[in-house]
This record gives sequence, structure tokens and C-alpha cells, in this order.
Amino acid sequence: MSLVLFEIRDNIALLTLNNPDKRNMLTLEVCEMIVDYVDQAEKHPDVKALIVTGNGPTFCAGGQLSDITPDKLMLENIYSGFLCIAQCELPTIAAVNGPAVGAGFNMAVGCDVRIVTDNARFEPRFFGLGLHPGGGNTWMLRQLANWNTAAGMLLFSQSISGQESVDKGLAWKCVPSDELVDEAFAFTKNIRSLPKELLLRTKQTLREAGSTNSHSEIVDLETAQQVWSIKQPFAREAIDAMMKKISSSS
Repeated sequence: MSLVLFEIRDNIALLTLNNPDKRNMLTLEVCEMIVDYVDQAEKHPDVKALIVTGNGPTFCAGGQLSDITPDKLMLENIYSGFLCIAQCELPTIAAVNGPAVGAGFNMAVGCDVRIVTDNARFEPRFFGLGLHPGGGNTWMLRQLANWNTAAGMLLFSQSISGQESVDKGLAWKCVPSDELVDEAFAFTKNIRSLPKELLLRTKQTLREAGSTNSHSEIVDLETAQQVWSIKQPFAREAIDAMMKKISSSS
């Protein structure tokens, strides 16, 4: 049995953590497999997005406790499993089917969008092990949530349910468990036919927009990227088609 499943369907890559008996924990072997599959998805010319989910009742229970040592290299090896997803060039969706704990919580908040079920639960759990949050968790959570939510979860060790994560702006929507993966795929329907380069450039711009308070800086960046996109065949065809549609209806 493979600990991580990987498939490409409808121009979308699906990565499934597949060790339900161990609550899909991030062992070093699992992390190596995730890194390899994310690399495959990024390099595949037809893949437009990556969906990450877990098999069984748990999304991901985090790192293996025996691997948590005061060793920077060891911690970085554990981090690699979720950081390669957080740093993925492709648009990413976490289809959170159950508890996302510790490093599993990092994996979920590291994705661009989260779709959850009623069984989902976001559990930092760092303090329960006497640990300071790691892997960039404080930064990722502050990008997603207001101070009240981030402080409640990290300073007061509070977990939140799937529906609560939607209410607090951490997730896009809450869906029935048996529809989760289908809903995640459906969420990608508007981008499957887009040029991959357009998606990669837009995600990069979105990231850069979050690192500056300068509107004019982002206007300049977006203008340069829009000029690039207008020159591409896809945009020219789409604009021409829209102009013909408007002309025929007038």
C-alpha cells in the first residue's frame, strides 16, 4: 500500500495521504513522497492546480512524535512535506476531510483555498506538546485570519470545526463528507482550460501583493503582467470572441 496516492484528472493533480491507520501522519518517508509528487505536478505541462486530501477520518495528524527532536535539519525534513505545498507554484486546495493537527494544520493553512466538511477540525496542538509553533505557521495564519482568530488558536490553543473555519474566513465552504473531493474538483472548473503560465503568474502576483502596502507598486506589477497576457494567443482569442458576441447581440 502506498502511503501517498497521486493522480492527474481533468488537468488537476490529486494528492491523497493514504495511511489512515496512522492518521496520515507526516513521517519522513511520506514527506519525501509528497515533495516528489508536488514536483511532478508543477512540472507537468497540463496540470493547472493541486488538491490535497486525506484518506479515512483524518486529514493529517502532523509529524511523527519520535521525529520531533531539537535538530534543525530533522525539523526541516518534517517541514518539507507541507512547505512544498505551501510554496507550490500552482493554485492549491486543501480538501479537509477530518482533523488537521500540528504539521497537518500547517499543510491545510499553507494551501490557497480550503474546502472542508463538518468532520474537519483545525487543531494547532503545539502547546499540547510544549512546542512553539513552527514551519511558518504564525505567518500563514496571520495571512488568512484576523488577530482575534490567530491569537485564539495559537496563544490560547483553541481548535475550530469545519463550519467555524468558514465562519472565520479560513475556509471557502463546508460540504458533505461524501462530496468533498468532487466539490474540490468542481471548484477548479473555471481554470482547467486556462494557460498554465497565466495561473502561475497570477499566483505569484497575489503573493507579492500580500508583501507590500504600496498600491502603486502592485499597479505597476499588474500592468506589466496584463501587457504580457494581452499579447498571448489565449487572450486575443477570448477578447475577439467576446467582441463578436457583443456585436451579434446589438
